[in-house]
Amino acid sequence: MERSETERFVSRDRIIGVAEELGFLERWLAEPKPRMELFFVSGIGGIGKTTLLTEMSRRARDSQAQVLWLDGPGELGTSAAFLSGMEACLENEHGRKREQDASTFAFITSELLSRRSVIFLDNCENIERIEGWFFSSFLPKLEAAGVLFVLASRNGLPAKWRTNPYWGSRVRDLPLRVFTRQEVREYLRESGLAPALQAEVARHSDGHPLLLALTVDLLKSSPEGTAGRGLSDIPAMLSAELLKEVTSPRLYAALTGLSLLPEADLLVLLQFLDTPLELSDYEELGRLSFVGRTPRGLTLHHVASRLIREDYAERSPQTFRLERQRAFRLLAERFPHADRRSQTRIAAHVLELYREFLPSAHAYAHFSTRLQTTEDRPYQPEDLPDLQRMLADSVRGADWQTELVKVEDYAGLLERIAGMSPESICVVRSDMGTPLAFCAGVSLHPSSLSLLENYAPRLLEMLDEEIEPHNSTSQEASDTFFILLAAVDVRQPHYRPEELGGLLMQQWLIRMTGGFRGIVVTGDPNLNTLLPMMGFQETGQIALSENGPVPLTRWDLDFRFTSFERWVKRVIRQTETEVEFSEFPQVAAALEPEPYRADAVHIDDHEMKQILKELYRPDKLEELPVIRRLGRPGSEVRSRVEQVLTGQDTAYPLTALEQRILREIYILKEQNKSQLAEDFHMSRTTFYRHAQSATGHLAMVLSKALER
Repeated sequence: MERSETERFVSRDRIIGVAEELGFLERWLAEPKPRMELFFVSGIGGIGKTTLLTEMSRRARDSQAQVLWLDGPGELGTSAAFLSGMEACLENEHGRKREQDASTFAFITSELLSRRSVIFLDNCENIERIEGWFFSSFLPKLEAAGVLFVLASRNGLPAKWRTNPYWGSRVRDLPLRVFTRQEVREYLRESGLAPALQAEVARHSDGHPLLLALTVDLLKSSPEGTAGRGLSDIPAMLSAELLKEVTSPRLYAALTGLSLLPEADLLVLLQFLDTPLELSDYEELGRLSFVGRTPRGLTLHHVASRLIREDYAERSPQTFRLERQRAFRLLAERFPHADRRSQTRIAAHVLELYREFLPSAHAYAHFSTRLQTTEDRPYQPEDLPDLQRMLADSVRGADWQTELVKVEDYAGLLERIAGMSPESICVVRSDMGTPLAFCAGVSLHPSSLSLLENYAPRLLEMLDEEIEPHNSTSQEASDTFFILLAAVDVRQPHYRPEELGGLLMQQWLIRMTGGFRGIVVTGDPNLNTLLPMMGFQETGQIALSENGPVPLTRWDLDFRFTSFERWVKRVIRQTETEVEFSEFPQVAAALEPEPYRADAVHIDDHEMKQILKELYRPDKLEELPVIRRLGRPGSEVRSRVEQVLTGQDTAYPLTALEQRILREIYILKEQNKSQLAEDFHMSRTTFYRHAQSATGHLAMVLSKALER
């Protein structure tokens, strides 16, 4: 980013979001005898690197330090150019002139040794050209000097800087991040925009400094009614800023493809792209500042990903939607075979891709706030006071909790859940890790059933015959969650309650994609309209009392044998509009629900588990209700199961690992589950989870096999 661009940003006389970085500088300036150090500032275009350096230079000058500023592209090509630039700064800005008989190198090192100095090197993408000389010749002369080098680059800190045996301990890495929601609000508070407009900008902002600055400037400078048209140009402006790094036209298509995927290695990109991509192109992609590397391939910075997608959608809407549908099919195909972390990223990314189909405004959930694909940080015991406070505020405000539990029991129930089943609590957190919203329930197993008898006995009536399988289910193997409590932090000023509701709903949905069933019971009409939009299915009703005014509706979301692909199609279909899909018939066709088939076979995971348990007991197998319902001999079903579990290839969605687990448990039977967990290098809980998922996937495979 050019200095002229950042000057508009800092002209408001405030710097947001870099207090820690400025603190490092202030502490160095306050040292009576500071040692020579190097700060390395990095981040994508427009993140505020030059802004930070500008503010640091002002503070360094205020402290009477000698400040020198060099620009990378012109002065880092060779050691001679670097020294010439240093000499020019000393002469032009500080009046220090080299004697004719003195060498430039000796003059500069002497000047730096004589007084405290801070040297700013902006745009240091090509620092490696003088790296060897810098470490071996220049820095040794300044080892005892009070000199601070502050370097800024779009690329991250080179590993050799961090690991250098002589200078690595003097290097401090300062990667810049986007603004938190609190920092965004702080920035907007002095923008001059109306409070309602500030809140709208905050909701739609990714916290990218240049994005915020451009949005505010356009809203302030555009006549009312034309601001929207100006704002639509911002993605193209900023994606062009980011793409300044891209030197090869071949990489543009790859970047567009990468923006539609949460992460991708070379093989995935080759599978997804229509244009060829060489290994050298892939390596060049990995060197861009807004592209990160993960063990599973490359991933775009979330701001860059969104800007590139939005620019693409604006320029070629139909092509974009078709490409997005291709991405969805690829991700749905990969989902069952991915590990849990990757599944979480895929689910969050798909929801982000299809944000336009989610309800933009609802009494309980506003989905305009962007969900970042960060790791889900589970409930911690220290969260409980915050959750109890949110719950108490919710009760005082008469917000929905659950009609099945008495209000006076809410606090005690939450405490019992936290002690018995903390994994049943889903927490949405701020950028700093503070709880902002939560939902809590119970996973169904014998211990939790006794809890429900005390707090929600009517739920047990609703579950009725479904209770029996859970009477013998261990807590580790439990796969059904019932949501009883939910609340958001209404005291914090940065998010509206319905925004937090949207984030909570999305995070809980993503968690359920791990192969669980979630159950919600409510009589609230607003919630009864929202839940089917998010893929829940109505599975029954119950009255609180014989003369109850409104019956309670039960909603289920079951990922035990519902595929991720079918769920996303259901969400999009529930929230689409006629106009949107009439414009894009090819996309509509791709999302058509599977046609009803009278001869379709459906085996659920509970029935599949019964079949596996009785697989080699012919009499018991024949007596199973599922076998009688299928109208097939038990021997035929056993043969089909054996073919699936002992075959060389696996059938989607059963994975090779799941095939091995089921084969060991139900066919070989040589070890118990605890021993098998050790052999598979898993905890018992993780092993149970894999076994449960495998049973559901086998049920799908067997259902298809018996249709033939």
